[in-house]
Amino acid sequence: MRSNLVNGFCLPGARGGWTHSRLLSPACALALGLTGLFLNQTAAAPERLVAEASSRPTQWSISYAGKPVMAYVFDPQKFKPYFQSLNTLDGYGVLRDSPSDHLHHHGLMYGIKVNGINFWEETSGCGVQKVVESAPPEIFENAAGLPQARLVQVLYWLAPEDAFLPNTNAPALLIERRTITLSLDPARRETAVLWQSRFEVGSKTNVVTLTGANYHGLGMRFLRELDPLAVHFTPEGKPDVAGSKQDVAAHSWEAVAFDNPGKPATIALFGAPGNARGDAYFFAMQTPFAYLSATQGLDREPLVYHRGEQFELNYLVTLYPELKSADALAERGRQWSAAGRR
Repeated sequence: MRSNLVNGFCLPGARGGWTHSRLLSPACALALGLTGLFLNQTAAAPERLVAEASSRPTQWSISYAGKPVMAYVFDPQKFKPYFQSLNTLDGYGVLRDSPSDHLHHHGLMYGIKVNGINFWEETSGCGVQKVVESAPPEIFENAAGLPQARLVQVLYWLAPEDAFLPNTNAPALLIERRTITLSLDPARRETAVLWQSRFEVGSKTNVVTLTGANYHGLGMRFLRELDPLAVHFTPEGKPDVAGSKQDVAAHSWEAVAFDNPGKPATIALFGAPGNARGDAYFFAMQTPFAYLSATQGLDREPLVYHRGEQFELNYLVTLYPELKSADALAERGRQWSAAGRR
């Protein structure tokens, strides 16, 4: 059953439906992040959906059956919004945020260069992805009855000189409508995130040229203790990332498995074939730390868009508390494609 959050939080009704609780004013509901969003997996004895204002008004944290599933942060004093954590249904995660060796590496983040301005790194002179509109998460069940949460934001991609102008006056290079959909499937022990970004050229310029390093795109950094355990694999087999080697190749997906005693995990990243250039170019690295990112090969050839044009990126991230096979992930990719990448 679907529940729209507009003026407050939604709580379960006595008969299994959703009732509306005006705990916050509309302005506060839009400004404050939510924590403690508990989704229930059993219809017989529903657990209450609990929502409370976060002590950090720019973070959404979502939990399932009392265990944390994800944290998405969008601090206006930072350079970009990103996933700080993403966890299995058992409650443990694989992502690492802002390590000392690369402070700009956030758990799961998206960044490239636009008209030569670096939106990946986070130093003086770099661009800022500024959230200008944000609504509370929408909690609902999909057609299969599985719990989902959807976050929608509008971002201005701003040159550094424009980063602190009022939103009404800030001339954006790009305007992004970002939709993040979290889906939980207890039967197959899957935590899934659908990342959808729809872009248009902003008022700053009439044309944008997208470039970047071979790792610029949707990237993820892993916990330090998982680095030596990381095993990259693709539909075509394992890339050669021995020693200090890096691998960049086009695939429909790439995954990293961690044979961590007591806490095995596999995280997979799928690119939609409808993205510009089709299959993503995946950047894989093992040393000095494990890394995986899905890119559009912007280091090989720029992408150029003009005022009035729109373009879209769709990626799927899946996480499991077990070691998954290439065949199982290939089938998951086929299911996603057949479902219209929903």
